[in-house]
Amino acid sequence: MAPAREPSSTDSRSSIQEHRVARLREREDIQEAHGERPHLHVPNELLLLGDDLPLVESDLRELGAEELAVPAPLDRRLLRFRIPANEALAPLVGRLRVRGGDRPVRIGPHHVLAALPYIQGGSAGFPTAADDRFEFSSGEGTGVQIALLDTGFTPKLHPWLDAHVMAPPDALEQTDTSPRNGWLDDEAGHGTFIAGLILERAPDSTVQIAKVLDSEGYGPELVVAQAIIEHAAEANIINLSLGCYSHDDLPPLALAEALRQVAPTTVVVAAAGNDSTHRPLWPAAHKRAIAVAAVDETMQRATFSNFGWWVDAAAPGVDALSTFLDFDEAGHAAPIPGRLPQNFRGWARWSGTSFAAPRLVAAIAATMTRRGLADPRAAAAAVLASSNRPIDPEIGVVLDI
Repeated sequence: MAPAREPSSTDSRSSIQEHRVARLREREDIQEAHGERPHLHVPNELLLLGDDLPLVESDLRELGAEELAVPAPLDRRLLRFRIPANEALAPLVGRLRVRGGDRPVRIGPHHVLAALPYIQGGSAGFPTAADDRFEFSSGEGTGVQIALLDTGFTPKLHPWLDAHVMAPPDALEQTDTSPRNGWLDDEAGHGTFIAGLILERAPDSTVQIAKVLDSEGYGPELVVAQAIIEHAAEANIINLSLGCYSHDDLPPLALAEALRQVAPTTVVVAAAGNDSTHRPLWPAAHKRAIAVAAVDETMQRATFSNFGWWVDAAAPGVDALSTFLDFDEAGHAAPIPGRLPQNFRGWARWSGTSFAAPRLVAAIAATMTRRGLADPRAAAAAVLASSNRPIDPEIGVVLDI
């Protein structure tokens, strides 16, 4: 089968976007805020930094807001509230933020992160079955612990991955559940694909899997934030091929709190997003993360890749080849716009900043063992300094890795 090409046509982008919007309308656990700064959030939920509660407590009481549980250890500083369904969330956040006077109240929606085609930091389109493959063999990365927060992992398809991936039983990827229609779900196999990209270049590293996204690529902010904290304790490097835009483009509160608790020695690498916009995507835009854009085979910014002052580096992210699932879509029930049925046999090609980020992760892991560096920050600095290309003002350091 011929390899996939980078999505470029307006018709293709439009059809995928229509598909995404249609799927979102069917979900009750996610709401899309429209306007100048669209974003996804959990319906009727607010997050608040506990220190600021006295500033808005009376407002929340008058609204009849209900306090909800926050997972430990985020509950030490964050509060969560459910507001009445008839209360518009975005205007409410705006009103409550000004209660702090010169310093806005630290309150915001409970955002939803995603890894979806052309939205929220994930892949740029759908995967395409590949006949070609690469071979795994021992090499660099020994002793390096990499945390991969994603859709989970599918075992018993690739022996090398099984030997180097640590995935709990509840991290198994779903394939055809949302909806069950004979097609792979939009982001099924995303985690397995990324694990293969990491282990191709750092084959003796250990990849620790945390399932924070469902098979359509969505995950609540609190779930992602809690996983960051839990895995940061052991990981040298964290791969976050996911993201969200936010209300007023401010850092989402739970993500910011989680990254605040990550040890200074841990390197956080995040995908910059695939909306061809300079709008900040979180957590990539956070100062604690290295934001990675995608370049094509000519080492120019991929047409889908986000860009801007907040992007630190770029790596190849078009037509990436990696490990995937076994799944035949030939028996699909109804067509999906912009998508052709595929017969996946363990390998695929896929494009997106989701797949540029793990290239940097793997390069850092390999550099740690090649140079005998115990500090992943030193390895990251060495990789970023290795480019012989001028720094691109839109996408930072361009790396051929």
